[in-house]
Amino acid sequence: MIWILFYYNSLPDMPKECCLFSNDVMHRDLFKCNPTNTGHYQYPKFETLSYDEGCHFREVNTFLKKNDPDKYVIFYTRHTSLLEMKNKIVGYFKVGRQFENPKGFFASESVLLPKCECIEINYCARGVPVSWGNSPIKNKVDRILNILKTTKRAANITNKYKEETKMLMKRLRTASGRKEIIDICEKCGIKSQCYWGKKTKQFKENTLEKLYGGNRIC
Repeated sequence: MIWILFYYNSLPDMPKECCLFSNDVMHRDLFKCNPTNTGHYQYPKFETLSYDEGCHFREVNTFLKKNDPDKYVIFYTRHTSLLEMKNKIVGYFKVGRQFENPKGFFASESVLLPKCECIEINYCARGVPVSWGNSPIKNKVDRILNILKTTKRAANITNKYKEETKMLMKRLRTASGRKEIIDICEKCGIKSQCYWGKKTKQFKENTLEKLYGGNRIC
């Protein structure tokens, strides 16, 4: 068994009353509004339970070439609220069927945790830890992966991640859907409590058009 630990940019917490996002899913930063965003907003592909070389070309290719039959991609992110930021492990994809152009894989097995149950991890370096390397958090990640692999079905909300992301992407890929999202945000009575909501309408329109108005890559 081998693993690799990938960071992803997650959407900051939305107010509990938000009708666009549930409080359970640690979405990727679909609006690219997290103040700590490192420039990526398209990964992991929760809507298809897949991952490819788009953000980590060298690391993904090296990892997938390994002969071990049990390969796990573990995801962590910086959970961001208006009050604090903490790095947390969200879950994993086990490598299943692979594909080319771009090189990647579909998950044959996955565990994705509710936001409130994600596991805090004290890791802030820019490197990509791997199980065959000398990372100082190797033993910690080994233990967390074992915990995730024995997660009870009720705590694994992979389907919720998948279905919510599919619905959001369906909206974001059309001009009418993007307008609908912005209209909902503009009418929200508590938008001042939201990283995205407190942006101007023009900023929201320009951002979503730039991210989803054409064929974009990460």
